[in-house]
Amino acid sequence: AVSDSAQGAFNPSSLTAKRLEIGPKFQTTEKYTAKIEQVAVIKQVFKDMEKKNNLNIFQDSRGIVIRITDTALFDSGSADIRNEATGAIDKLGEILSPMKENIHIEGHTDDIPMNSIQFPSNWELSSARATSIVRRFISHGVNPSRLTAIGYGEYRPITGNETEEGRGKNRRVDIVILNEDQANSEHVFANPFANLKIE
Repeated sequence: AVSDSAQGAFNPSSLTAKRLEIGPKFQTTEKYTAKIEQVAVIKQVFKDMEKKNNLNIFQDSRGIVIRITDTALFDSGSADIRNEATGAIDKLGEILSPMKENIHIEGHTDDIPMNSIQFPSNWELSSARATSIVRRFISHGVNPSRLTAIGYGEYRPITGNETEEGRGKNRRVDIVILNEDQANSEHVFANPFANLKIE
């Protein structure tokens, strides 16, 4: 957990002298110092969500993952970002704007079928939710060529769907700040709505 105060989290010099542990341990080399600082700032933006266990920030092979449960962002069956969440999403867009890394916004659902006029299946719902966040990021200065919206539907669960708790964990949005090697391995189109992928 981040032990620094909010002021310390926004002070890079104080962070370089300390080891910051968030999820899996980050390597404490100069290469990762900037990412550690970025994560500290992001955690401050989402501190209210974290208190309610709606947020998890960690590093995997792709890069830094900001995992947010769907109820913190959307009403059930909706792709419109809740008013209570727009401030945090907009602030995150401002943080991401000057960064150079490419970013994936990945929508996920549980396995309960979706069948509405607007969203005939979980594919459409998860894709629309990812795209809603992409739009907010663009409106706050993130270069569209760095963004990719992806809808996975129910096909990338992180746990079983047999219980409400499990389904709640699977309904999520992952915002992935890609490592440089990951970004170099893919072609990202200039139009984020043209590169909307359903996999």
